[in-house]
Amino acid sequence: MNCFGIVPAAGRGLRMGSQHKLLLPWHNVTVIDQVLRAWTGSMAEHVTVIVRRDDFQLQKACHLWPDCDLVVPPDDPPDMKRSVQLGLQHIAATYSPDAGDRWMVAPADLPTLSSELIDRMVSASRNTDAILVPRFGDRRGHPVSFPWSMMSEVFELGTEQGINSLLTDHRVQWLDLPAMEHPDDMDTPQEYQRLLKKQTPP
Repeated sequence: MNCFGIVPAAGRGLRMGSQHKLLLPWHNVTVIDQVLRAWTGSMAEHVTVIVRRDDFQLQKACHLWPDCDLVVPPDDPPDMKRSVQLGLQHIAATYSPDAGDRWMVAPADLPTLSSELIDRMVSASRNTDAILVPRFGDRRGHPVSFPWSMMSEVFELGTEQGINSLLTDHRVQWLDLPAMEHPDDMDTPQEYQRLLKKQTPP
């Protein structure tokens, strides 16, 4: 089983103000470096990152990770669903996955995401044909693992439907994990500072 990672990084992060949240310092690297380090250090076979065409700084940062595939679409994705669709199209054209393969997705602003968590999801994905979702105490989290056979359904979602809509229409298996391991995202300067102080430098 191959497990393909999709990292949507085409958002504008407007709640962060003038700062590019994915390029903010994260101890001795940047947030995007930390996220891609987690993905490339995991058992995920291939990792695809989707970046806006005018986001040259982030494109440059992603190019430093040769094990990641960078997708820069001609039209900026309006939402995460479109970014995931672009990632799936790239994976399908480049790697020709089998029906038994999986794809996993997690937002790019999760600097506390770890390779160990991704590996747990990859390992657990080998034993199910359902959507696999990590649950940290009573909180749902990322990354979420989908059967490759569900790829076409992402393109059939309605305008108002996000990727999470798939969870209501298909069988979901939960992977229960300690609440303290929940990888938090960062949408505001306050959340960034809180996570930075909470996380121990690698």
